[in-house]
Amino acid sequence: MLKEVPIVKQGNRSTSFDLIIDTNHTETVDEDFYDIKITKEDENVIIGLSKDAAIYEKLIASIAPSIYGYAEVKEALLLQLMGGVQKRRTDGIVSRGDIHVMLVGDPGSGKSQLLKRMSAIAPKGRYVSGGGVSGAGITAAVVKDEILGGWSLEAGALVLASNGICAIDEMDKMSEEDTGAMHEALEQQTISVAKANIHATLMARTTVLAAANPKYGRFDQYGNIAEQINLPPALINRFDLIFTIKDLPQTEKDEKTAKHILTLHQTPEIEEPAVPTPILKKYISYARQRSKPVLTDEAIDEIKEFYVHLRNSEVGDERAARSIPISARQLEALVRLSEASAKIRISGKVTREDAKRAIKLLMYCLMQVGIDRETGRIDVDRIATGIPASQREKMSTIKRILEELEQSVGKTIPIEDAAKAAIEKGISKAEFEEIIEKLRKGGDVYEPRYGYISLM
Repeated sequence: MLKEVPIVKQGNRSTSFDLIIDTNHTETVDEDFYDIKITKEDENVIIGLSKDAAIYEKLIASIAPSIYGYAEVKEALLLQLMGGVQKRRTDGIVSRGDIHVMLVGDPGSGKSQLLKRMSAIAPKGRYVSGGGVSGAGITAAVVKDEILGGWSLEAGALVLASNGICAIDEMDKMSEEDTGAMHEALEQQTISVAKANIHATLMARTTVLAAANPKYGRFDQYGNIAEQINLPPALINRFDLIFTIKDLPQTEKDEKTAKHILTLHQTPEIEEPAVPTPILKKYISYARQRSKPVLTDEAIDEIKEFYVHLRNSEVGDERAARSIPISARQLEALVRLSEASAKIRISGKVTREDAKRAIKLLMYCLMQVGIDRETGRIDVDRIATGIPASQREKMSTIKRILEELEQSVGKTIPIEDAAKAAIEKGISKAEFEEIIEKLRKGGDVYEPRYGYISLM
């Protein structure tokens, strides 16, 4: 029943009213992972499946059977559906359990199909496409209430998909201002709103799967991959796994792909997944509801050894030591992936094998997007800041050159003199020009007149 309640201000009844709904029973329209009811028969089927020695292979094959290949991507998507374990510490700090995945790939490589499939498997799944998404539409919007007057708060896609999956396609088409609104939702899993007279914090325990195209439409296989991802580094760094999907001609692979697609067109119903979708949905929900795996000492040793070894593998080389191959963010991602791997078996313990599976997936992604071609080392700064350690070192060298020239020739420094000094230090003219342009954009230097440069 819809009822009107008069608003009382300072003992006087106001002429405006609040609306309330008086109800005896409510039923949710969307079920999340934790709302799906599992019957005793379903439980018997799920437990039987979990004891199968080939359960990993069967579930991975059932993620997107109509799409050929992409074994590592499908494995990552399965782990994303399972998720890690959320931890709330005594000091109030919450570590998220959701695993965020980004796919950056050439057109026609099947990214949108994977996103559609994931939003269909996951309960409470939302699919949005970048061209028609605004920052308010994806987080929360404050809108004028036409009936009551004043302002009201409307939830966006990330809030509506809480405890589910939000698949964001064409993310590169979103403006930087709109993607900037997602930072808090990805890491803190809340959305804070302070607009008009509304101050609110909304829960957004949402797993995000995003897809984007490279900067120039298609990957240049000879160029640097990280520089071709046209998204802010601060946003990219919040994704646990980043996959690059390249569409390169390969005779054997092309034959298998063509045969797979044409067979599907000839007989659309032929591709029956190893685990049917209704069972897969319930299996994932059961695993998320019942399994809260704890790290064993063996898993901790495996992750710790990998982390310490990768960070200090070439510490004797002064140039290499300046690069950061892996940071604490990737360490937490390894824990989440290991926990998700244990959930696949509906196990209470994270084993060494789970840790190895997580390390293998993370290394696969880092080798694609984190390699600094100049040093040949993995450099997480290439993803996190957009500037690799080798380039940061050259920027420092050029700044020192400009400071020295300022002492000798004065405030206005001829660019030619700076370029000659840079070449003597082993920096090419093209690199010098590129770094000067970056320093100019960053506000470190300016050009008082043509052919001359000055430090700010």
